[in-house]
Amino acid sequence: MKATSSLARNARAPIIALVTLSLLNLLNYVDRYVVSSLVPFLEKSIDQGGLALTHAQSGWLYSAFIAVYMIAAPAFGLIADRFPRLHVLAAAVAFWSVLTFLGGFAWGFWSLLIMRALTGIGEAAYGSVAPAVLADEFPAKQQSRAMAFFNAAIPVGAAIGFTLGGVVGSKYGWREAFFVAGGPGLFLALVIYFIRDPKRGAMDSHIVVNAPPTMRNAVGILFRPRWLWTTMGYALQTAGFGSLGFWTPTYLDKAWGLSVESSSTMFGAIIVITGITGTLTGGFLGDWWYQRNRTAHLWICGITSFFAAASIVFVLYAPNITAMWCGITLGSFFLVMSVGPVHAHLVHILNPAERGTGMALAILVLHILGDVPAVPMIGWIAEDSGWKTAYMSIPIFIFLAGLIWCGGAIYERRLHSQTSNSIAHA
Repeated sequence: MKATSSLARNARAPIIALVTLSLLNLLNYVDRYVVSSLVPFLEKSIDQGGLALTHAQSGWLYSAFIAVYMIAAPAFGLIADRFPRLHVLAAAVAFWSVLTFLGGFAWGFWSLLIMRALTGIGEAAYGSVAPAVLADEFPAKQQSRAMAFFNAAIPVGAAIGFTLGGVVGSKYGWREAFFVAGGPGLFLALVIYFIRDPKRGAMDSHIVVNAPPTMRNAVGILFRPRWLWTTMGYALQTAGFGSLGFWTPTYLDKAWGLSVESSSTMFGAIIVITGITGTLTGGFLGDWWYQRNRTAHLWICGITSFFAAASIVFVLYAPNITAMWCGITLGSFFLVMSVGPVHAHLVHILNPAERGTGMALAILVLHILGDVPAVPMIGWIAEDSGWKTAYMSIPIFIFLAGLIWCGGAIYERRLHSQTSNSIAHA
């Protein structure tokens, strides 16, 4: 009876971990994107209850958070490869939740900037730890689906963030939106603390799990061609995705005259629907195609990026609001299809002992070359040349990501071909 009970607990453990980590991922993106729909309120004058921010300053609220997030991620990756991962994660979640709540007490640009930047320290641990834990809970043939489910929380969380900021900001004020966004994470931090941390490399029986990587080995990850192809494409995709998420409510306000509350609610609904359907479609397609073609993950990322870029270009030239919303819907759907496959590919090409570090370094690179410069850059372009010109940057980023990922798929195909030939001649 005890053996049966133990087996049942073991069978449930991956699902419990997946659901809990996915909920945390959702809160992660609620926190990250609640600011985007608060921009019009923050840019109001002091007399009107705002902080009198400029477009560029609003962009820096996002980029300051991401900058600290990406810098702290490698340190947390090394820590997570040496200490109990879920205990590290629980402390990080509690930290970012408290900082989000405190953002509601900001009295000017610099105080809010500091609060948003410090939030990135907590979220840095999450980004490097969670995918590594899931890779040890699910076998390779299920990892794309697991990563897709986990990452389906990204657009849902972003949508809740847009809606929360727009609705609460309109009805009660931007300070109250920060208070609401910061509370739930404290409860989930307690839950994650008591979840069993799986053995490193538990699903990689064919791989020798070495000691945690040294600093020299960690730096070496940055120069591996397979990791570079994947991460460079992901950096440009992140530039597009981050800019789309942050600036779309403001773009719809400036270019189409839509109110922040209505546009944030509509955009949020689209992100939820396309986020769930797009990530799950990409995840299932990734697992199915990967069984037949080991380069499938990068091909999916590349091809869907081309469709996403074309859809967002259509948004800029849409003849009416209905057509514009259709373009945003298609663009969002194709954009998130790559999320599951790209994460599955990253964990596949990393040794289990270095996954925390490898994912953390990916976070560093994809943000330092992606949304950190892209989001404020679009704010500057909008101030200088208008919103249509600024928004055109988004599909350009995404198209270039597709080119790099397709190049990576070709490299993978040649690599697998060389490996097969070597085995055949051995």
